[in-house]
Amino acid sequence: MADMTWLTQETLAHECAIRNEYAKRLADFRPDEKLLKTEWAFANARARADMRTIDRSDMLRIWEFKIVADYSGLGQALTYLALTRLEKDFKVPVKGVLAAFVIPDEIRTANEVLNLGLEFVEIPSQLRRAGDIPISAGRAPTLPDIPTALISPTTTAN
Repeated sequence: MADMTWLTQETLAHECAIRNEYAKRLADFRPDEKLLKTEWAFANARARADMRTIDRSDMLRIWEFKIVADYSGLGQALTYLALTRLEKDFKVPVKGVLAAFVIPDEIRTANEVLNLGLEFVEIPSQLRRAGDIPISAGRAPTLPDIPTALISPTTTAN
């Protein structure tokens, strides 16, 4: 398994720095989108989306930034998407975005198979410097090995 010890409490600060640099250079990466706000707080929830953008077709995007996309980030992006759709009373087209340097296949598969409708954005590698993320860090994590119950062949489960 890759060494992920650098992922600590400081991760949030690194993610914010990366998000801020991405937002500052949004026109370079997504020329058809305009930044509305970073750290968007929802009125009736204790949640904050990392970023909101809008494109030329009036598609509102709600962003979650991660160094490595994971199930937590997937859940956050879906939560922000739901809160925004409710906030806009389903009258505005809204898309959830999960942005990361690495997006594991199983995250993409969950999105596709479950028809979650999230957009994935791979953050350009040069932005690793914004968050002081080592180039070698943040490779796709391996799935944890979950042990099965220890039941002998002669024992039956109740």
